[in-house]
Amino acid sequence: MVPIVAGMLGAQGEKLTALRGLSLTGAYVVAMAAAFGALGIVAAWSGQNLQFVLQAPATIAALAALFVVLALSSFGLFELRLPEAVTSRVGAVRGPRGTLAGAALLGFTSALIVGPCVTAPLAGAFLYIAQTGDAGLGASALFALGLGQGVPLLAVGLFGSAVLPRMGGWMVGINRAFGVVFLGVAIWLLGRVVPGPVVLGLWALLLIGAGVWLGARDQIPADAPNSKRLLAALGIVALLAGILQGVGAATGARDPLNPLGPLVAREGSGAAPRPAEAAFVHVETPAELKSALANASGRPAMLLVTAEWCTSCKTLEHEVLPDPAVQAALAGVTPIAVDVTKTGAPQQELLKDLGVVGPPTMIFLGADHGERSGSRLVGEVSASELAAALKEVEN
Repeated sequence: MVPIVAGMLGAQGEKLTALRGLSLTGAYVVAMAAAFGALGIVAAWSGQNLQFVLQAPATIAALAALFVVLALSSFGLFELRLPEAVTSRVGAVRGPRGTLAGAALLGFTSALIVGPCVTAPLAGAFLYIAQTGDAGLGASALFALGLGQGVPLLAVGLFGSAVLPRMGGWMVGINRAFGVVFLGVAIWLLGRVVPGPVVLGLWALLLIGAGVWLGARDQIPADAPNSKRLLAALGIVALLAGILQGVGAATGARDPLNPLGPLVAREGSGAAPRPAEAAFVHVETPAELKSALANASGRPAMLLVTAEWCTSCKTLEHEVLPDPAVQAALAGVTPIAVDVTKTGAPQQELLKDLGVVGPPTMIFLGADHGERSGSRLVGEVSASELAAALKEVEN
C-alpha cells in the first residue's frame, strides 16, 4: 500500500505539507482499518463454521500451496503482481481529489482489493473471533490490526519517502530469508493433515537447503567478515538440524521437536502406549456419546473435545495427559474423547449439544453425568490445572 499512498500524496504537488500529508494518510489508514473491522464483524457472525472451514484439510492444503507460491516468488522464480486491471481500478477510485473523503475512500477500497497480503494474520484473527462469536471483539481487534498496518504509512505521510529504506543488494537476502520462512509456514500447516514422518522429511529438506544456502559447506577465507562467519555457523546448525529431522523421518518419528524419540524408546524398556490414550473412549456422533455415557453409569466422566487439526489438542496429548498426576486423577473418571476432526452434521450437532465453540474443551461430569458448574476448561491448560479439575469432579 506504500505506492498507493505515495501516489496519493504525490498528486498534491507543491501544496503538500507535513501536516496535510499526515491528515490525508490518517484518513486513508482509519478507513483501511474500518474495512478490516467490517471483516471482523463478518467473522464473528459466521460463528464456529468459519473455524471448520479454515481448518478443513482442503483449506489447509490451499493455504500451504499459497505459501509455497509466495516462497518461490521470494526466491526470484517469478514476480507476484496484481493484474493491471486491478491496479488501474484501485488508482481510479480516488474520490474528490486531494480531500480527506477521497483519501478515506481510497483507503477503504485498497484494504478490500490489495489487502490479501495479510492473509495469514487475518486467518488467525478470523479463527479466534469466530470461536468467540463476539462481533464487538471482531470489529475492534481487526480495526486495531488495520491501525497497526497503517503506522508505516503514517510515517510516509509525515516525512515523505525519506523514511523508506533504500534499494540495495540487502533486499535480495531479505527476500530469500522470507522465502524460507514461507516454506516453513507451509510445512507447519501441512503438519495438521499429513503423516508425521512426511512432515519431518519436509523439515529435513528445508533445513538442509537453508544450511547450504547460508554457507555451511563454503570455505571461509581468513579475512572473511564476521557476518559471513556468523551466517556459516547458522548454516551448520541448520544442516545438523535437518539431518536429525531426516533420521527422525526414517525411524517413523512424528514430532519435529523430538525427532529421535523412536530411537530413544527402542533403547529403553520398550514403553507401552500411554494409559491415557488407551483409556479414552473415542466418539464422533451424538449417538456414540450417549452410548459411552450409558456405559459409564455411576462414574464421573471427562469429555475432551478434540480434533486432529487442533494444534493445542496435540500439546495436551503430548505434554499434559501423560503427566503422572493427571494419569492418577484419570483413574477415577471415564475419559471420553469427542472427536470433531470431521466437519459433518454429526460433529456440528455434538458441538451444539455440548455448547462448545471448538477444541480443545474439557467438560467435567459428575456421577449423575451433570456438568459441574464453572468447571469447564477451554484451550491449553497445565497438568496441575487438569489434575485439580479431575479431583474436584471425583469428590
